[in-house]
Amino acid sequence: MPFVEGMVDTAGGPRRYRLAWPPEFPLRPPVTWEVSSDGTKVIDHRDHGYTFQDLSLCLFAHDPQRGWRPEFTAGEALDRLVSYLEQEARGAFPRVEDIPLTTQAIRVSVPLSISAALRQGGSWGMLMALVREDGRLLRVMSVDGTSRSPIITGPLEAGLGESWIAALGLNHPRDGLWCRIDMAVKQVPSLRQDLDSWLRQRLPNEQARRLFMEQGLLLLVLNDGLRFVLRRPRTSSDTRPEERLLYVKPFEENLEERIFRRVEERLDGGGGLQRAQVAIVGVGSLGGSVAVALAKAGVGRFVLLDPEVLDPENVARHVGGVDELCLPKVEVVSRAIHRINPAAEVVPVQAALSLDPVGWGRDTTQHLIEVTHNPLGVVACATATTEAESVVNHLCVTGECPGIFAAVLGRAEHGRVFRVLPRVTPCYQCVLNAQHAEPGRFPRFDRADMGVPAYQQPGLPGLGMDVEQVALLTARMTLQTLGERIAGGLDYPKAHGDHLIWSNHGGWAVDGPLQARVELIPRDRECPVCGDGGELPLALEEEQELAALQVVRK
Repeated sequence: MPFVEGMVDTAGGPRRYRLAWPPEFPLRPPVTWEVSSDGTKVIDHRDHGYTFQDLSLCLFAHDPQRGWRPEFTAGEALDRLVSYLEQEARGAFPRVEDIPLTTQAIRVSVPLSISAALRQGGSWGMLMALVREDGRLLRVMSVDGTSRSPIITGPLEAGLGESWIAALGLNHPRDGLWCRIDMAVKQVPSLRQDLDSWLRQRLPNEQARRLFMEQGLLLLVLNDGLRFVLRRPRTSSDTRPEERLLYVKPFEENLEERIFRRVEERLDGGGGLQRAQVAIVGVGSLGGSVAVALAKAGVGRFVLLDPEVLDPENVARHVGGVDELCLPKVEVVSRAIHRINPAAEVVPVQAALSLDPVGWGRDTTQHLIEVTHNPLGVVACATATTEAESVVNHLCVTGECPGIFAAVLGRAEHGRVFRVLPRVTPCYQCVLNAQHAEPGRFPRFDRADMGVPAYQQPGLPGLGMDVEQVALLTARMTLQTLGERIAGGLDYPKAHGDHLIWSNHGGWAVDGPLQARVELIPRDRECPVCGDGGELPLALEEEQELAALQVVRK
């Protein structure tokens, strides 16, 4: 490896270093040694636990905050070297890296506000945590004794919403003890009685020792590093199971925020997707998968409409499982959303849209109208029925709300996804008009094309996969459309077109299987819904009832 040697100034005087660049640089940091003043030998720092087998120094922790980044230069490595050498001169070493991790199967989550407070002050105190029944997830909820002031003694709490607590299964409260160790550590005990003796060196406090013996959890703040200590579960081979200890590296994180960290940093740092609202009409195999994909993308508010329950033949392609048979599909999909984002706002409506004027008075349509009047709202229709699609189209056009229409057809051989942007793109009725006017140019999607419903066909092992592909296309177009409504937008390119045709079979609208094409369908200026024509697409009574409801909702 190419290398360079030189001198750096520290508080204790100049020190000589050697830097070598590994082949993986800049993905890996420079290899760093301290060498003697004449450069003839490498200084051995193994007593301080910060060295690799070749005696090079480990200056970058394995975490995003303190780790190496490709944009760093050799100057960053030298700064870390100076910091390390000055810590060594003071006798202060973050020796937490010396403690071996006994297990990685347990996640201990420490909120950032609590980890920061533990580093700032106090010598020891109590902590309270919530634990999942299987013991694999533990979340610290509060600590006390972190204040430097003896007057302020209240605990520091880092709350977690009830929906998150329930979804994570954190239903077992546990008390524990935390303590600070600001000293070099020669040996880390593996038995509880040895640990108690070890703590006496730093905490000659009978109350703290008594509390430790009563609790099964201990959080060590070891020279600003954190390690969690738990009792080892009883096993048949353990002669002293109550004495064995587990060392776990805590995750310093706000757990509920971390779920969407990558999504928000890349797409929407302002949290606009959390405020966005999507109504999904029809949450069967297609609509349910659309809802789950949008929940994973960070959409925070949903209205789900569907009258049916989950039947056995649905399970092989639906987001629901056998344990949810006979439940309303809106409830099944609501559960799926909350498994991803427990804080999501979901309004499940077990009902169907109706062209009957009496139906306009139901909550079904009222909830839908609320979404169409939401500046961050989008309606997705996944029913593939002309009646429901016509209602959704009318609501979107009159409410000036984007609408996404999706369907999987035949033996799931074909799919279509198109969107309606009022005053910009053709509406659903325009598409129907174009297909009827030029059937050879624009593929039609009516019952004659669909044939026998796909779920009644035998021998379709890939049916769920094909539905998922159309669902992802639908969710992607919905998300892209939301980006056009959110201030600042999302980091997505503009759509090439608004009418997408997909096939897993070929020989119909595309050349071969697993292809998609964009159809540029013109807007019909004489369209009775979005054009200048005077014909009403709905019956007069339906139109009047809808208009009255829209006035009320405004």
